[in-house]
Amino acid sequence: MKKKLIYLTLLVVSVSAMAETALVIKPVSGQEQATLLSQIGKLKLTNDSLFVYSHSNVLLGKNALVDVGRIRFGESSEIMSIDDVTPSQCRVYPNPTHDMLMIDNADAERAHLFNLNGQLIETISILDEKACINITQLSAGEYLLLINSKVYKVIKQ
Repeated sequence: MKKKLIYLTLLVVSVSAMAETALVIKPVSGQEQATLLSQIGKLKLTNDSLFVYSHSNVLLGKNALVDVGRIRFGESSEIMSIDDVTPSQCRVYPNPTHDMLMIDNADAERAHLFNLNGQLIETISILDEKACINITQLSAGEYLLLINSKVYKVIKQ
């Protein structure tokens, strides 16, 4: 479960990279470690560790997943954290689905659909807090839908 939470956080970081300033990792015990997003070239997540590399492939940091207490991004008192995301009234349905995915009450201008490798599949415009996504072309499996800072797991049958 912790790996999935970290993966979702990294997904939000990758989408928000232009607006935020730093990736901050807080171990279960100890000091936070901050890395400017502009310095990060690659994040690698294995079964037991999170690696942060520079653009020139230099290892900037390594954290054992069992030691990660929190991941956030930013640098001021207005930092958004995966722990701070408030529940949304947004509805994503039907889930699972074969063909169409509906979004209601999104309170956003767009949504982003990713595969589980973190690759952006589609950016969806949301009009009047509603959208309809045709996913018939996708392979069966799990996907992640990012709306504002909330991530929804979507299952294509």
